[in-house]
Amino acid sequence: MGNVLPRSSSPERIKGATAKTLLVARARGGETQTIVEGRVGDVATALDDNEQKLNQAHAIDDAAHAALMARDDESDQEIGAVCDEMWNAMGRPARSVDYDITVNTGKNFWTEGDPAKQPHLMAVLAANIRATKHPKLVARKEDWATRIDQKAAAQAEAARPTDATGAQVSALTMQRRMLADSAQLGLTRLKRDLKNLGMTEAQVHEIIPDDQTASPATPPPPAPAPQQ
Repeated sequence: MGNVLPRSSSPERIKGATAKTLLVARARGGETQTIVEGRVGDVATALDDNEQKLNQAHAIDDAAHAALMARDDESDQEIGAVCDEMWNAMGRPARSVDYDITVNTGKNFWTEGDPAKQPHLMAVLAANIRATKHPKLVARKEDWATRIDQKAAAQAEAARPTDATGAQVSALTMQRRMLADSAQLGLTRLKRDLKNLGMTEAQVHEIIPDDQTASPATPPPPAPAPQQ
């Protein structure tokens, strides 16, 4: 017995099965095509439209994140440079409370984590630098803080569009799943329609692709041996 793809199948597999079903039905024409078009024609068109929009959304989102990561790399380098310059200006101490208060545990504290949130951490770092009263840092602290602020501003600007592009990808991905569910339901009902036309199981699955991954039915256990 053949099987229609289950609802748990990926949207890509369901879309492919729907497209193949329509291809065969359109080649046959007549009543078969009419029934198939009525069940899955509209949802197949919607899946094609969704795929085009989703591919475009992914491309835009990828470009936005690439720009963010480029600014993030620049910020990370600047943070590292500022931390090193401050430590050098202090005479490279083995331990300094002033340094700990200003830069916490060092570069990694400010650079690890979500790149979209890093500009907020950088604002804290710049404020810490401006607040230092260490005699060997006071003369240059405004320059260091300004450098951090500038990189933070550039990174924040790059991060801004990623929320919108990510939301678009998420919405279209969810839409794709719902459309695939509708297509799978359409194929399931289509199988019933075709059998109502008098088609055999084999004839139905000449139109609707048979799911070859379905688990075969478990054979019944063997009958117990007769007692001697």
